[in-house]
Amino acid sequence: MKKLVFFEKQKFTQSFWMWLLVVLASIAGPIISFLSISKIDLYILIMSLLIFIFMYLCELRVKVSKEGIHYQFFPMHLKSYTIKFDEIDRFEELKYSPIGDYGGWGIRHRFKGKAYNVSGNRGVKIHLKSGRHILFGSQRSKEFEQVLNQFMKQ
Repeated sequence: MKKLVFFEKQKFTQSFWMWLLVVLASIAGPIISFLSISKIDLYILIMSLLIFIFMYLCELRVKVSKEGIHYQFFPMHLKSYTIKFDEIDRFEELKYSPIGDYGGWGIRHRFKGKAYNVSGNRGVKIHLKSGRHILFGSQRSKEFEQVLNQFMKQ
């Protein structure tokens, strides 16, 4: 059984302005056409609502146990992935620019690594022995780093 030492769950719901923009975009078509909903407006409305529901369901889950770091970006990942401690070269808690460094939020792929983030600009970057890295955005990055320090010293 996995004894969890650290667990963080984050959703995109943390940004009021982002949700306001999504809602306004989903109702803009019908409002502009003075409520005479055409097939195109209905299509836009349905697609916007589906995007809204998808964004609402998105959730980054990061757990640390004695087995390693477990992560899942639901619903893109239907199962949890694990980074074992013996795969980790080093790690660092840091401040980063989601747009400047990774091109935005979500699951971001870069030449030597990935980023999983949903909000904010703090996280923990895991440098793997393979030369790649994975950044996990975190609202509790200092605590995340402290827990990793405990396991890496064992």
